[in-house]
Amino acid sequence: MKKIVTLKLSDLDAGQIIDGLTERMKVWKATERYLRTGLADIDDCIEECSKPEEAQSIAEYYQNIIDNIQLQLNNQR
Repeated sequence: MKKIVTLKLSDLDAGQIIDGLTERMKVWKATERYLRTGLADIDDCIEECSKPEEAQSIAEYYQNIIDNIQLQLNNQR
C-alpha cells in the first residue's frame, strides 16, 4: 500500500521539482524513441533499458508525478 506524504515547499521549489522531473521524462521518451527507431538526436541521453514499452512506462510514470504536482499547485492558486 502506498503511503501518502505531505510536503511544504515554496512554489519556486515545486517548479524546480517539476522542471527536474520533466527532464527525466524527456530522457525516457528519447530512450523509447531510440529503442523503437534506432535513431537519437545528438544531445539525447539514452537510459539503459531493453524494451521500448518499459521506457514508455517510465516516461508515463514521470508524467503522472508532474501532473499530480501541477494539479495540486493549481488547486492552491
